[in-house]
Amino acid sequence: MKHDPFQYIFRFCCDPGFNDGTEVPALLRYVDEARIDDVAVFANVEELNTGHMAFEEQDVYLELMRTLTRLLAEKGVSLSVNQWHSVMHADLGKRFAPGQNFRPMVDPEGRASELCVCPLCENWQAYISRLYARYAALEPSILWVEDDFRLHNHAPLAWGGCFCERHMALYSAAAGKTLTREEFVRGVLQPGEPHPYRKIWLDVSRDTMLSAAAAIGGAVRAVSAKAKVGLMSSAPHIHAAEGRDWHALLRTLAAGRPPVDRVHLPGYQEASPAGYMQGFNMVSMLTRAFLPPETEVYPELENFPFSRFSKSRRFTRFQLLSALPLDLAGMTIDLYDLNGNGIVWEDGYQQMLRDTKDYLNALTKEGVFKGERQGVRVLCSPQSAYTLHTPEGRRMEELYPHEAFWAGLLPAMGVPYAYCSDPAPLAGQVVAAAGQVLRNWSAETLEQLFRNNFVLLTGDALETLCDRGLEGLAGVESARWLEQDSGAFAYEQVSGEREYCGRRHARASAVLVAGDALEVRYAPGAQVEEYTALYDSYRRRAAPCQAVVDGRVLIYPFGHLPEPPAIPPMLLNSVRQAVLQDVLRAANAPFPMVVGQPYLEPYCFCDGAGLHLYLVNAATDPVDGAALAVRSAPEQVRAFCSHRGGAERLPCRAHSGGVWVPLALPSMETALLTFSSSPLQEDPT
Repeated sequence: MKHDPFQYIFRFCCDPGFNDGTEVPALLRYVDEARIDDVAVFANVEELNTGHMAFEEQDVYLELMRTLTRLLAEKGVSLSVNQWHSVMHADLGKRFAPGQNFRPMVDPEGRASELCVCPLCENWQAYISRLYARYAALEPSILWVEDDFRLHNHAPLAWGGCFCERHMALYSAAAGKTLTREEFVRGVLQPGEPHPYRKIWLDVSRDTMLSAAAAIGGAVRAVSAKAKVGLMSSAPHIHAAEGRDWHALLRTLAAGRPPVDRVHLPGYQEASPAGYMQGFNMVSMLTRAFLPPETEVYPELENFPFSRFSKSRRFTRFQLLSALPLDLAGMTIDLYDLNGNGIVWEDGYQQMLRDTKDYLNALTKEGVFKGERQGVRVLCSPQSAYTLHTPEGRRMEELYPHEAFWAGLLPAMGVPYAYCSDPAPLAGQVVAAAGQVLRNWSAETLEQLFRNNFVLLTGDALETLCDRGLEGLAGVESARWLEQDSGAFAYEQVSGEREYCGRRHARASAVLVAGDALEVRYAPGAQVEEYTALYDSYRRRAAPCQAVVDGRVLIYPFGHLPEPPAIPPMLLNSVRQAVLQDVLRAANAPFPMVVGQPYLEPYCFCDGAGLHLYLVNAATDPVDGAALAVRSAPEQVRAFCSHRGGAERLPCRAHSGGVWVPLALPSMETALLTFSSSPLQEDPT
């Protein structure tokens, strides 16, 4: 079989008996023209889905897969299986077929689905196990489990499940009393300190999905020693609300083989490159951070609803290029209708895939994305739904953590980042906290964190410290919220004599789409270096804004931010970029930054060969040069640009605390810059 460093897995929809006579030959041509390495054949998919398929229906797909396995093998191409449903995505007007004695999923309001199943249903587990075992007998490369393998998002249920009688009995047993559904949900969502029912919900939900995973993984392994089982995953902040244990789940499905995950890429339809990268950094990169380190990752590149009206060839290429920092084994590619139309040659995606493959192969082969990530350590935890405090106690969505803010903001402002789920070992780093992430660790761990690192805090993170009685760690005495658009503040203004963006007393708007802000009272004796302050519409100072306390904590007071993945647009501007980078330079941040460019997003890796900076131009303007803030200035860098197709040496010149690299980079293109010796080392002269 083909072993390109970067594998294309083409997801193929064929309607046996309708278009297989034309589409099988078309597929064989397509794998050549698009340089496909593996074909994942859909079964019972989307518009052609008949509900939980009968084994007689599966026989038809099995016959198609046997034929394709033989034909693809002649080209050195492997076959995978893309069974489209497990629990089932939604009812969509369908019901269980006669004889399918499955227990339906039940939502928090007591409504039962007519097609989506409770994952603990013994009959369904026996059914899905047999379904996957029959596929496994084909010895496919990967058997995919779709993202309906979850508890949330099963329309028309309210949020999802499961609150069936079987689950209510488990919740009651754990609580030591008979619970009504209403009583249990009320406890799970109780505002403030989590009620013991929260842990029961999350623990039982976690065990529920592990039970279903064991049924599938065990059934596959009983038939095939080689076939891998891959999972399509959704947004990690949502999976947190169902207690997902990423390591246990992926390894249980894998059943002794390497875990495989199809990480969600957020751009089902074309968006602005900058907006897409916010979602990528706050969802896709966070998912990667939660996966077992040995996981093979093939993200989902999907063009829904499947034409160039949805997504251009160029944006599709941009998704391929920008996904490389995930440290990929390849990409799953879903470009054409799932209704039996087949491959649409006129759209021309095949030529784009062919032309992009060499760059993807070359950078993957270099292995730089396996190096140690450098940048601001953005704190996160897959356990956050256990610890966070709900504000109202009315919706399951209140269990979603809001921790990824900095991962969306920092790269847009030219600052590299790396997710971190264990702050205990950190020392000499820049660390960032948002949402309620600081509820996940002991007071002793947080004391060590603040003592040994420079810490960035959003308003929500500071509020969490105050709620825990740990505000002194940030040099704060108290804080209260000022509501956006209440008249309390209208803009942020630079304090003192600092000059940013060519202006003294530069201003940045703080209305409409900026968020609320904390008015902070600092502790007596705290050394406060104020960078900016908030003012109202009458030019009156309202409160301090961005300030560094005791040389070790940046208070970034904005909070009460929208649900991820999104950054309030008002917080993204050149003045705030310049202030943030000035703070980081003063903190002696041990990583390079991109200066003065919007959305030239850096991903930084370090290995034995030096330091590597992968730049993604997510602006729609081209870049004609890059100013980099570095500790010492290299004379040249090696640049491998996606639009030029080869590596070259670029000279560097000193530039205001860093270097200027004459890097020409069009919109939606990328470049890997390699410093022959790390610019993070102090210049001995």
